[in-house]
Amino acid sequence: MPLYQLHYKANPTLWPSDPKENLEMWEESTQAAEALLESGSLHDLHLVTPTEGYARLTAESKTTALAIAASFFPMFTNEIVELIPWNEAKTPVLGAVRQAAGQG
Repeated sequence: MPLYQLHYKANPTLWPSDPKENLEMWEESTQAAEALLESGSLHDLHLVTPTEGYARLTAESKTTALAIAASFFPMFTNEIVELIPWNEAKTPVLGAVRQAAGQG
C-alpha cells in the first residue's frame, strides 16, 4: 500500500488569539491526531516548529490521504507526496539515467 508524507502548517490567521480558545483548538487537534495514530492511519507525526510538521501515512490512494489531511483544513494546510520505497524506485531511475547517458 502506498506511503504518503504530509507536510502540514498551521494557518495562523484562523487560530484564535485568545489563549483559552487557542488551547481548546490545540487540544482538539491533538486528540484528532492521537486518534489517527492509535487507529494506525498515521505511522508517525513529527513537529519541526510549534506550528509545522510532517506525518507519514499508508493509504489506498492519494485521495484517501487527502481526505485525512482535509479533516484538519482550514486550520492546517497540507502538501502531500507519495514516498516510493528505494527497492521499487532504484531500477527505473537508474534505467532512465542510463538511457539519458546513451547506455540503455
